[in-house]
Amino acid sequence: MEIPEELITALEAPALELTALQSVNGVGLGMREENEEFFDELAVRVYVDDATDIPELPTQITGMPVCVVEFPIEPLFTPDTSRHDLLVGGAQIEQAPMAAGTLGAVVLRNNDNTLAGLTCHHVSGDTGARVFQPTAPPMPIGSTPDLTDSLGQVIAFDSPVTQTIPTPAGGVLWLGRQVDTAIIALDEAAQKGRTFSNEIADGFGAVTQTQAPAVKMFVRKRGSQTGPTGGQIIGMALAISWKSGSPPDGHLYAMANQFEIFFNPADCPDGIFARGGDSGSVVLQSGTHTAVGLLWGGVAQGGRRAVMSDITMVEQRLDVTLAWAFS
Repeated sequence: MEIPEELITALEAPALELTALQSVNGVGLGMREENEEFFDELAVRVYVDDATDIPELPTQITGMPVCVVEFPIEPLFTPDTSRHDLLVGGAQIEQAPMAAGTLGAVVLRNNDNTLAGLTCHHVSGDTGARVFQPTAPPMPIGSTPDLTDSLGQVIAFDSPVTQTIPTPAGGVLWLGRQVDTAIIALDEAAQKGRTFSNEIADGFGAVTQTQAPAVKMFVRKRGSQTGPTGGQIIGMALAISWKSGSPPDGHLYAMANQFEIFFNPADCPDGIFARGGDSGSVVLQSGTHTAVGLLWGGVAQGGRRAVMSDITMVEQRLDVTLAWAFS
């Protein structure tokens, strides 16, 4: 499904205004939907926390029909247990006890040709935070934590927290970014004898290239909580409230130009595409080794829908390469 760039641009302002309304958490473009049935017709998709309690909405925006989708979107992080001595994408990581996510992949830093771990900023924490795999040890005040499972410290991140120039819309000052991502040094993991691979667990293999995602594309991912699951991209250009961190007074955080995934029943045996702990998963185009997204949001207790960023924007913002190989 091709979506004209002028429609994406025209939706930017009304999307932020609607997202400022009570119970509305995002607005985007994609396939028209009715009762989880999808039609090959372009529509403005309005995401709400509760479909039984929504504000009055227009029936058309920028000349396109509006469909309302119940999808309470929030960052996905929660604990897991598996330890990987060979560090691969899909492994569980923690920055603090009981706040885990997924290591999406081991990536190559373009500026110095060193390896780093890729995940979401809301999983890793800020620059200097130490990340562990699989779990963070107890950290009582005044004592030194056990660093046996430490990977290293966060090198860099990019997310709505790093935005400084707000966009006014709907009576709110929005601080927005297109990615929620971070990279972690792997020096401490190497000192403990761990080795690294650019592969993703469960036989997904190594990422061979990256490309921008598109509506109607079938995708798959390996999350630390749900394992391998698959779905289809059904929406794009989403402007979504980012419920992480503490924005300045009078401001809210937002993620711009995001992509929505809906589960494929054949690839999700328990009916769940993603749940808490899957944030940071690299999303691949089905049937390929091509990475298209970095998953960061969905339904914490597990749901059929999830939200991801464009992986090419992740590479650009952090100056990293997913498809690498040392000779």
